Amino acid sequence: MDPAIVKSARACLALLLVAAWPSSLAREAAAAASESSVSEQARLFLRFQLSNAGTAPQLEIEGRSFRGSPDLSCFYDHRGFAPAWIEDSTLSPEVEELLRALAAAENDGLRPSDYHVEALERRVAAVRSLPRMVDLAYLDLLLSDAFLTFAAHLRNGKVNPEVIYHDCAVSRLPGDLAAALEEAVTETGVRAAFAGLAPPQKGYEILRRALDRYRRIAIGDAPGRVSPGPGLRLGDRGERVACLRAHLRVTATADAAEALPSSENEDLFDASLEDAARSFQRRHGLSPDGVAGTATLAEVNREPESAIRRIEINLERWRWLPRDLGRRFVLVNIAAFRLAALENDQTKLDMRIVVGKPFTRTPMFSSRIEAVVLNPSWYVPESIATQEILPKASHDPGFLSRGGYEVTGSRIRQKPGPQNALGQIKFVFPSPFGVYLHDTPARTLFGQTVRSFSHGCIRLEKPFELAVWVLQDDPRWPPAAIRAGIDAGNERKLVLRESIPVHVAYWTTWVDDAGTLEFGRDVYDRDAQLSHLLRGD
Repeated sequence: MDPAIVKSARACLALLLVAAWPSSLAREAAAAASESSVSEQARLFLRFQLSNAGTAPQLEIEGRSFRGSPDLSCFYDHRGFAPAWIEDSTLSPEVEELLRALAAAENDGLRPSDYHVEALERRVAAVRSLPRMVDLAYLDLLLSDAFLTFAAHLRNGKVNPEVIYHDCAVSRLPGDLAAALEEAVTETGVRAAFAGLAPPQKGYEILRRALDRYRRIAIGDAPGRVSPGPGLRLGDRGERVACLRAHLRVTATADAAEALPSSENEDLFDASLEDAARSFQRRHGLSPDGVAGTATLAEVNREPESAIRRIEINLERWRWLPRDLGRRFVLVNIAAFRLAALENDQTKLDMRIVVGKPFTRTPMFSSRIEAVVLNPSWYVPESIATQEILPKASHDPGFLSRGGYEVTGSRIRQKPGPQNALGQIKFVFPSPFGVYLHDTPARTLFGQTVRSFSHGCIRLEKPFELAVWVLQDDPRWPPAAIRAGIDAGNERKLVLRESIPVHVAYWTTWVDDAGTLEFGRDVYDRDAQLSHLLRGD
């Protein structure tokens, strides 16, 4: 018989025994296969381990069993089951780079323990001390799984939002993670591969830096709590004022806001401290009156760990978005009650919005604006008709006519006009939720700090300005023509020559155009659940 065939058969037999025998006998079987190269033995081991493992093999490390990455089998199959992290019977230099990258997962708000970093470090040390083929091959499998799992979390997030929210339509980003791992171990290296998977937007990167700053505060000497007592305001003096000043100075640095200047009288609530209080209130979603009242002091006294959790949560929400938001796009932040129109990553238009109530929430999704409707009709959704419109009409026979409503078949339509719930302009885009961006006759609501009053649609403070921006490349619709169309009073649909992406997100922590960190209200009570799923606590 051909000696090469004998060697291969001997190696295969030993590897089968490795999978089934106790560890001591498995090592003896592996030793019996020593006539084959370590790489060839590892290849046979990996083939045997993965051939019948399905799409997500069951793995084990330090007595803990877990389901491996669904991309693992595909990765090894495409490379003929050749090991990825073994060179010349030992581990490649990229192993250390991988371990460093996984240990730094917390910089992205993720948990290194999800990738078994400490256990892998111990296993790497043991294999280097006594490099047995079986241990090398199985470690190769574990290292690849850790890479693929972290890559998947960077690419699409650890948590699938569509699983926990019924009002969310986020497309999971396509991408061949097995190919990314192949490129990492053969060409670019681990660091470059991971850098190409995380969101590229500056909002994500600035949040990462803010996370680092707040972690430094948490492990350093953070100011003590402002003791209980009455609100603090201009002219007040005392130890509580000095403590407040210390807090506002630290948080200004952490939030990358304007620094609070030093004062000869640190215990005096002077004009500079009042300005700093207003800045803090604006950044933290409070009414900026410059008075450190109950709500402001409660926010000041939050532990740094609270900010750390909020930043981690919102880094995850960034990972749910498309990597390419578009050259020109509309970005809605539900929790901030703001909309921005951006071009080449520069904000061209910013406005306040009204979003859905906590029980009629504005959904999260991405779509493309296809048309602008001037003087739109409103076809009342069935739920609103049965729960609100029809009960009012049953008690008031003139309600429908006064409000401009008419019954058309089985539906209720509100005709264009000053009372129309959609105002004078509506922006149309496909979505599974039947929501729009639109004008509103209820203008006073934009003066509120918390603006969650709608049935789910997004009401705009500046609908005309947004229409002008959306249609700016269409010579048929300069601002004067849009205004004339509105004044005509007839319903008219203006189809865009090129649709514009719109992304509706929910960030309770974000950065403004100047790179300053801002904290909003968790108006839909989503942060705690997501933090739990991210941290596993």
